[in-house]
Amino acid sequence: MNRTQKGKLYEKKAQDILAGQKYWIEKARRMRFQAQDLFGCWDLMAVSKKEIRFIQVSSEPFGSRSRADKEHMLAFPKPPGSTKEYWRWNEKKKEFEIAII
Repeated sequence: MNRTQKGKLYEKKAQDILAGQKYWIEKARRMRFQAQDLFGCWDLMAVSKKEIRFIQVSSEPFGSRSRADKEHMLAFPKPPGSTKEYWRWNEKKKEFEIAII
């Protein structure tokens, strides 16, 4: 399985979890020659009546991301009622490890 296929699989798993929790989900649209993430850093945006969750899905630890990626995620504004989250898929446990950024 290549990187793109793995990423799609993990994003789908995250979407299924969020849909089960009754969130409306917007995902980044994959298009050639354009930014691939929402606002340049998020794979998913989950919306409920009470909150908005900006989510980056990955199989890598947050610390292994490029410095520019981390700075962009940390600098992204966090409006009231929202969270910025990093969902890392743990292959051994077969579950996401969720960190609030």
